[in-house]
Amino acid sequence: MSASNPFSLAGQRILITGAAGGIGQATARLCAMLGAELFLTDYNSCNATQAAVEAAGSTARVLLIDLTSKDAPARLADFAADADAAVLGAGIYRAADWSVEDWDHLLTEALAVNLAAPARLARALGEPMAQRGRGRLIFIGSIVATSGGSFPGVGPHYAVSKGGLHTLVRWCASRFAKSGVQANGIAPGITDTAMVRVHDLTPTLADHPLGRAASVDEIAAPIAFLCSPGASFISGAILDVNGGAMMRP
Repeated sequence: MSASNPFSLAGQRILITGAAGGIGQATARLCAMLGAELFLTDYNSCNATQAAVEAAGSTARVLLIDLTSKDAPARLADFAADADAAVLGAGIYRAADWSVEDWDHLLTEALAVNLAAPARLARALGEPMAQRGRGRLIFIGSIVATSGGSFPGVGPHYAVSKGGLHTLVRWCASRFAKSGVQANGIAPGITDTAMVRVHDLTPTLADHPLGRAASVDEIAAPIAFLCSPGASFISGAILDVNGGAMMRP
């Protein structure tokens, strides 16, 4: 680790899933500013994110892909074969509780995208990292995995999928413990993204310790930290980034 700049990502190559917007786009932009080269993936266009990376003085390769497809892990492992870190941030959110008629479908969808897909990608990307003796896996979880729900509309399908993801972080950290690969997670609280803007958060934020939602940049910063040399002794952690809305004992 460089004592002069432990947070530099110069020379690093970082894969980001869910890079088309929101937290993924902000993370890509910040990592580029810190010197990283990017591999960007999403189901939707990453043109805006690629432009932001290039404006920050770096480069980005793009792969549009459905991460739930059977061949996604192999394609992504080939696309980002020499990535130093993988930020597995792609996810899905549908506002509903289990009283809705198609809740079984929502549960299946949430588990497929939010849990099964990152698990399959962690296997495909983590094993080559382990063979090289180094690497970082960063999973984007949620405050709801611990709190059960942080704003109206969060259903059990979403909470369960993120709870499973937090468990996956710990499993991966243990699995790769002696291989030089570190696995960690970020658990954001309410964040100002398109996903949550569909709700009236005024009553919820009135009771929030900081009285506001996080910006995507405030979530991107700790993600970039976990990719950096400064996080060289952190593994198996779930970093709460929620402005004090939920505090672990």
